[in-house]
Amino acid sequence: MQRLISFWGRSFFTEPILVLLFVFCFFVGVISPYKDKVRFFFLIYFLSGMILFVPVTLIIVNKFLTEKQTAILQESANTVFELVEFIALYCFFQRCLQNNKLKMILDLFLCFLVVIMTIFFIKLTLPNYAAYDIRVQSLFINVVEFFFLFIMCLAYYREVFTDIPIKNLSKRPSFYIVTSAFFYTILMIPFFLIAHDVHGADMATYNILFACHYLLLMILLMSISKAFLCKIPITI
Repeated sequence: MQRLISFWGRSFFTEPILVLLFVFCFFVGVISPYKDKVRFFFLIYFLSGMILFVPVTLIIVNKFLTEKQTAILQESANTVFELVEFIALYCFFQRCLQNNKLKMILDLFLCFLVVIMTIFFIKLTLPNYAAYDIRVQSLFINVVEFFFLFIMCLAYYREVFTDIPIKNLSKRPSFYIVTSAFFYTILMIPFFLIAHDVHGADMATYNILFACHYLLLMILLMSISKAFLCKIPITI
């Protein structure tokens, strides 16, 4: 327990709060009256968050594995979480957007992300794939995922602000989700680009930036739960 508290303390105890938010969002999603595909994928997203931040964290904290095994476990779990996160938001945007060309671009984004993730998992089986390379490749996948999500947000805004007449945004659950996703992605792309260098040079700064990452993810989760609690579908 002392090791776990020390581990959480590095990111200012934002991680356990994040886990509780995943649990809360899962509960809200379960009781949501709208039983559609988007809700189902968000439930998987919340569940994957719980799995990532609970059992995987416990294994890492107790140091059951070597450095390379830890890197494989941690970055594999992160990559699976990123894929689930992307698919959930991909399905959400597919329902929100009206332009078929934009939807085709989203399909290309998903295909490209699946390809680079598949290559990553294949390379994990190679004996000469070092822990450093594993973490750098995982961070690159983070950047690609966030960049694609950022483009999705811009596509949503393009449609929303070119509609005539402009709809009341305060009554659109989708607007809350997209706005939080917009800041979640655009603010964290620079961090993931330099994360490994910062980790090696200044651990205190790295921990602060990672806590900011968790805070932005919390805002996204709260926006999704707020959307679920609305009395209309979240894709409106």
